Amino acid sequence: MPYTRKLQKIGESLFVSLPKLWIKRMQLNKGDLVMLIEQPDYSVVVHPGVKNESLKQIILDVDVEESKWSIKRRVTGAYVDGFDVIKLRAVDRFTEEQQDVTRETIAALFGLEIIELTSNSVTIQCLLAKRLPIESTMQRVHNIIKSMFSETVTALRERNPEAVKGVIKRTKDVRRLTLVLHRLLRSILLFPIERTPEMKPIDSVDFLRVMDKIAEISRSIKKIGESVATWELSFPDSILEPLLVICTRIMELYDSSMEALMSKDVPLANRVLDEKLEPILDELWETVLEAEEKAEISGPTFSYTLRIVDNLKQMCGYSLEIAEIAIDRAEELS
Repeated sequence: MPYTRKLQKIGESLFVSLPKLWIKRMQLNKGDLVMLIEQPDYSVVVHPGVKNESLKQIILDVDVEESKWSIKRRVTGAYVDGFDVIKLRAVDRFTEEQQDVTRETIAALFGLEIIELTSNSVTIQCLLAKRLPIESTMQRVHNIIKSMFSETVTALRERNPEAVKGVIKRTKDVRRLTLVLHRLLRSILLFPIERTPEMKPIDSVDFLRVMDKIAEISRSIKKIGESVATWELSFPDSILEPLLVICTRIMELYDSSMEALMSKDVPLANRVLDEKLEPILDELWETVLEAEEKAEISGPTFSYTLRIVDNLKQMCGYSLEIAEIAIDRAEELS
C-alpha cells in the first residue's frame, strides 16, 4: 500500500513521519531502530529494526503420508531461501523413510547440523557464515568446472575411460557449492537488511541467472564424462581430432564469458557472442553421421558420440547466455 507524506523541517533537518498502521503492524515503539537502505534507483527502503544477529527460523509440518522427495525439496528450498533454523515437525512421529531422507538431505548441503532431535521433531541449524565472499566463491565453482572439463578432454585424448570417473563424482561438490551460492544470493533478495553495501539486489539477480547456467554446464560435463567412461575406444581419428579441437574452443568460450562477467568487460563479452562455433559443431555432427553410415563406428559409439556433441552444443549456448548477462550487468552498473 503506497503512503504519501510531506517533508517537515525542524531546525536545519528534514523529517518524514511513518504511517501509524505500519508502525503498529511492525510493533515499533519510540526509541526503536529502523534501517534505511538506498536502492539502485536512489529510492530508500525502510526496514523495521536492525536484527543482523537474529536467526531466521521456519517450521515445516510433515504429514505421515508425505513422500521423501517432498521432504527433500522442502528442506533444500528452506536452505536456499536463507533460513538459519529449519524445524521439521510431525503430527505423531516420523516414519523411518522420512528420518533417512532428512539425514541424507542434511549431509548433501554445506553447513547443516541437527541440533535437536525427538521422535516427532528435528531442528536443523545452518552454521555457515552469513557473509561469504560471493564473487570468489563463484570463481571457485568456475575453476572446479574448468578442471573437470579439462580432465574429461584429457581422458578422451588418451582414450582412457578410467580417468574420467573421478570427474563424474565431483559434480556433487559443484552442486553443493552452487546451493550455497543460491542461499547467499537469495538471502540478499529476501532479507535486504543483511545486504552488504558492495552487493546490490540487481547483482543477486544477475548472479542467480549465471548460477543456473553454470549448473547446467556442470550437468553437461557430467553427461560427456559418462559417455567417455562407457565409450568403446575403437573410434577413428577423423572423429577424435575435430572433437578435441571443439572441446578446447568451447572451454575457452566458457572461460571468457565468466571473465567478462566478473570484470564487467563488454568488449570481451561481445567477442564471445561473435564466436561462431555452431557451424563447426554441425559439421562434426555430419562427420559422425557419415562414419555411422559407412560402418566406421559401432552403434554404441555412434550414440555416445552424438550425446557428447549434443552436450557440447548446450555448453556453447549457456556460455553465450553468460556473456549476454555480463553485458547486462555492465550496463546496469554504468
